[in-house]
Amino acid sequence: MGRLLFLVVIVAVLALVVWWISREWSGDAERVAKAKSEVRGYLDHMSSELVLLDPDNDDALDALTEAVDRLNTARTQLASATTFGQVRLARETARGGLYFIRKARTALGLDPGPPIPR
Repeated sequence: MGRLLFLVVIVAVLALVVWWISREWSGDAERVAKAKSEVRGYLDHMSSELVLLDPDNDDALDALTEAVDRLNTARTQLASATTFGQVRLARETARGGLYFIRKARTALGLDPGPPIPR
């Protein structure tokens, strides 16, 4: 009886894990489109910052180089994203780019700007 109960609990836990993973990674089209729109806003912000900032020291240049790398990677990830999970990866990449924008602004003696979205 104890083994049967253990087996039922294990199967139930596995079913919940599979359900959660499929929910997080598939998502409906509306949810994916909304998430993509949010990430595009982050990428637009990064692009405008990169155009405006002129690095005058190595720390700022290094941070902006990292931000450009994250921007390009996030754009590529977002362009091919078809699931919510893939959009979340692009979002995390974009958040990394925003971090480096703030780091560059600080290195240039400027206000770091708005906080990085959660």
